[in-house]
Amino acid sequence: MSEQDYVDFAEYYDLDHALTFDLDFYLDYARQTGSPILDLACGTGRVLIPLAEAGYELHGVDISANMLAVCRGAVQAQSLAHRVILTEADMAAFDLPRKEFAMALVALRSFMHLLTCERQHSCLRSLHEHLRPGGMLVINIIAPDPRRLALEPGESFAVAREFDLPNGNHVLRKQRLAEHDRRSQVRRFEFLFEEFDADGRLVTSRIVPLQTRYIFYDEMIDLLESTGFQIIDVFRDYDKNAYDGTGEMIVVAQRAET
Repeated sequence: MSEQDYVDFAEYYDLDHALTFDLDFYLDYARQTGSPILDLACGTGRVLIPLAEAGYELHGVDISANMLAVCRGAVQAQSLAHRVILTEADMAAFDLPRKEFAMALVALRSFMHLLTCERQHSCLRSLHEHLRPGGMLVINIIAPDPRRLALEPGESFAVAREFDLPNGNHVLRKQRLAEHDRRSQVRRFEFLFEEFDADGRLVTSRIVPLQTRYIFYDEMIDLLESTGFQIIDVFRDYDKNAYDGTGEMIVVAQRAET
């Protein structure tokens, strides 16, 4: 997803991703590490805002100025500016003044937006440089599901979610798999947002593309270890059940002590 795609998506993002299932998980690790915390690909602040409300010092990084504008508005509305710094930067190549973060997180499968091994390595090297020795890293991606990977691209859109806007309009979010390059492990999806007014009339319709690269377990472990991280735990869900190849892949790692 490019920055321009986020411009078209940001107005719907918070309502389309009104998710809280992972917040207690991140709060638990924040209690273990303390501040400061780096939220990479922070978006509109879905995780960043609750952590800042809990008293932690956050630095959020995102490539999208539009998503950061939404996040900045939420930070101001919650009077959290004294705890939050926001920076517009590429998650694969960022350089912040502070290099001693206690924890870094890449939540909600955002790491999968890095579409090459080179960009994934670059991201992890940057994360390593910004963590203090012994600093913790938590990355969430989805476990590759052979049944889903076997699906072929199609023309039909299926309804994935629906939600209401503050103005009373109703949105249907439909999606389809548009392309699948098995050699590069990249899939391109299309999200179709259809917005209807109170009388059921279509107000607007837009298609937002989304590309992700799925990552296998051994590949993910090698990526982390080759960039100076030690694996602490790998979970399949936010209840901390051990990874078994299904569900999520939530990796907790630590920058090696020096």
